[in-house]
Amino acid sequence: MRQIHAAIEHWPHRDFECAIALASTAAEMLPDVDEPHFRELPNISRVSEISNWLIRGASRECLKRGQIDTVVIEELDTVLAIHRAILKFEAVFWKDKTPQMKSLRNCTRTQCRSNPDHSKIARCQRQR
Repeated sequence: MRQIHAAIEHWPHRDFECAIALASTAAEMLPDVDEPHFRELPNISRVSEISNWLIRGASRECLKRGQIDTVVIEELDTVLAIHRAILKFEAVFWKDKTPQMKSLRNCTRTQCRSNPDHSKIARCQRQR
């Protein structure tokens, strides 16, 4: 839970690398879930590649070829990584949804509905 909260805190400051690393770590620490809505998240393979790149400095394919690559991390990638961690947390601990997690999910839902091309996701004000 703390890693997810920390990832949420990094997001509005545009610390995308930190947010993705924290969210990915949180998701990996949780047990596997067999929820269809979790497996069908869009762009999950891209988020996984970014996470691998942050850990290893290159994607798995480039490491196999002996190449070093670069990755452009967009805000949407960060939101998807955090959202994936939240969904997995909720699948495991469905009674323990936190205000921070609810706030981020509500914010991103609203932003994605008003911006269908998902090119930019505005940052919502934190609720205290």
